Amino acid sequence: MRLLILFVGGGSAGHIAPSVAVWRTINAEHPDIRAHFVCSCRQTDLLFLEGEHLPYTITPSPRVGWTFPFLFWKSLFHAFFILHEHKPQLIFSTGGYVGIPLCIAAWTQGIPIILHESDAVMGRANRLIAKIAKYVHYGFPTGNPVRPHITQGSKEKGFHITGFSGKRPILLVWGGSQGAQAMNEVIVKMLPDLTKLCDIIHITGPGKNHSPRTSSYWSTEFATSALPHLFAIAELAVSRSAASSIAELAANGIPALLVPLRGLAQDHQLQNAKLAAMSGGCILLHQDDLEHELCPLVNSLLQNPDRLQEMRASMQTLSASDASGLICKIIFQYIENSQSP
Repeated sequence: MRLLILFVGGGSAGHIAPSVAVWRTINAEHPDIRAHFVCSCRQTDLLFLEGEHLPYTITPSPRVGWTFPFLFWKSLFHAFFILHEHKPQLIFSTGGYVGIPLCIAAWTQGIPIILHESDAVMGRANRLIAKIAKYVHYGFPTGNPVRPHITQGSKEKGFHITGFSGKRPILLVWGGSQGAQAMNEVIVKMLPDLTKLCDIIHITGPGKNHSPRTSSYWSTEFATSALPHLFAIAELAVSRSAASSIAELAANGIPALLVPLRGLAQDHQLQNAKLAAMSGGCILLHQDDLEHELCPLVNSLLQNPDRLQEMRASMQTLSASDASGLICKIIFQYIENSQSP
């Protein structure tokens, strides 16, 4: 019987991208191994996995609230069904509430669990999963895995997609897979001033507002196959500080102004941004200051190519090109141990 690894995580592409990166590395070295993904019902999860042409199953995500007991047992029952259907040899979880029922079900059946924590601080769901995981890999400071093709973009294709000439600097505004409505609103309001300084790529997130495209402003709700090519032509980015976003920007050496989304679990985006800023490749910019500080900061950086170059080099220090390979070695170690008599 061919080995199968179950990749579990969802709620945003940030919970799925590391799993896809690890799977691509495994698949390149061991094409006989199969993979199946388990995610939430959020549109971003489905768009991401469909864009990667990967098989997946949607599972309920029980969150704390008055419906939690009912949803948890429903999710646990579904988790046992998934395990029975796919019979995995190992679970690779990137955490979140999607992972709790399935990891508990796997633990009761003796299936090894590898947990990857992308963020600078661990959330409640991952703290629970960590107690039953065989191994926990931390993205900070050891590095988050990125998909191999994410650094293989073509400038020519990027210019073709956006229609930009390449004669002006290009600013990438990226709220992550779910977008960032508050950030989008500020960017749209500031477009007249920003487009005097540079051309703008704006990835808004599914269903999020944006302005009509112009010769200096190109927008899309979601980028899958186009994303590496957009990275290839970006000289500077404005981004939320999800761990996967920072990892992909770092892998491409794109200096970033990080605008953390506050109020999430353990305020992890703020902690991510603070750690990333210590490298010198990023600048922490708070949402409340965005409208007043963004234009002067963008202008200052674009007018100082030496500083931008220094930031590019510093940004690349946040990238760990061997992160996927390291995780793969750990995965195979536990698969071999679980199959030993």
